[in-house]
Amino acid sequence: MTKTIRLQGDSNAHDRPWRVAVEQGFFKAEGLNVEYHEDNPKGVAGRVENFSERWKESQLQAGALDVYPVCEWGAIERVQQLGAGKIIGLDTTARTGAIMVRKDSKITNVAQLRNVPIAVTWHAGTFYAAVEALEGAGVPFKEIKLEHANDRLDALLSGKNEAAALMEPLVSRALAAGCRKLCDLRWRGGIVASDDVDDDTAQKITRALNRAVEYLRANDERSRDEVLRDLTPEQRKAGMMPELLGVQGYKPSEFQEKVDWMMQRGYLERPPQYGEVVRGK
Repeated sequence: MTKTIRLQGDSNAHDRPWRVAVEQGFFKAEGLNVEYHEDNPKGVAGRVENFSERWKESQLQAGALDVYPVCEWGAIERVQQLGAGKIIGLDTTARTGAIMVRKDSKITNVAQLRNVPIAVTWHAGTFYAAVEALEGAGVPFKEIKLEHANDRLDALLSGKNEAAALMEPLVSRALAAGCRKLCDLRWRGGIVASDDVDDDTAQKITRALNRAVEYLRANDERSRDEVLRDLTPEQRKAGMMPELLGVQGYKPSEFQEKVDWMMQRGYLERPPQYGEVVRGK
């Protein structure tokens, strides 16, 4: 009997292997009927500050969604705080982005962003990755100022924020508008699945996604056209590509490293145990 799985993506540039697995029949070959949705139906208006009110999270809580990818930090936070689902692995790609400023900005390096409000999506990948980048540049945590913006690119271009942490296709669109890149960002995603997704189904999902990764790896030009399809053909040539890694198991040591980092910065109210949020073997 074919099992129906409801999937929710986030960013085509990050989650393209998910869509490829649908389009190329890799999920179907595993006996899965997949209902796939990209992004939230409310668009920019749905990218609210409180993640529990965002589309993917509310759908998972309501039992209307089975699987979704999210940043690694966010996966831990959401499973613990929302009490729904478990992390079943690390996602298909190492996600990429950049901290950017307008062309007329006097800021020329990341260290100069000390106490400068930076537009981010609250508690999403660019949020946490920006903190890592700023600390790496010597900015003390207490002097890192992040602000939520439903539309980060608009916040940057309109002058509301001096800087913004962006991912594709926003990075390329900011560059086209004359903005400058201060540094690259890189982070992993986690895959969250509802309790209705058993281990056998999780393995089928993993195999289908890894076939999609191999499909994309086979030809760089095709991969670039697929992953950066939201950009113009000219922009795709220089667009930021995620690193295709394939789905991997979430090791206890990797989990603990992220938990310790988040606890030290007050992003978790209490330290979750591995078995609470990860479906491990």
